[in-house]
Amino acid sequence: MNISRSGSFELDMTPAEALPLFTAEGERLWVPNWDPVVLSGDGYGKGTVFVTTNHGVKTHWLVMDYDTEALHALYVRVTPDVTAGTVDVSIAPRAPGGSIVTVAYQLTALGPAGEETLRASFSESNYAQMMQEWQALIEQNRDRIRGHFSR
Repeated sequence: MNISRSGSFELDMTPAEALPLFTAEGERLWVPNWDPVVLSGDGYGKGTVFVTTNHGVKTHWLVMDYDTEALHALYVRVTPDVTAGTVDVSIAPRAPGGSIVTVAYQLTALGPAGEETLRASFSESNYAQMMQEWQALIEQNRDRIRGHFSR
């Protein structure tokens, strides 16, 4: 079983401010319980490998692309015995001074647990809700984000 989902949301920050939020370290600023362990690399650059554990499930990540000029990040993610695929993040400018974030997941189930995960967590309606939640979480943590990047 395979799924492809894509969704977009707007942020009131420039694309250059928004892109770092979609990295191993940047997501710490707005994703509850996001605690990546960087195994190699700097958490941003191509070739970085990190691991996350959410809800008792370990996922391995590899940064395939992180381009600050193209405003693009591409990750390979593998949750053993569950799913494997990519997460593609692109950011476009929105006037005045805002951004449009587009996030596309392409995932393949690696067995029955993966099929259940894809059906439950990645249905079209759940994916649209996830995009709304991401936008809200970033907006709710705006002061924390600005404070972190102003250092």
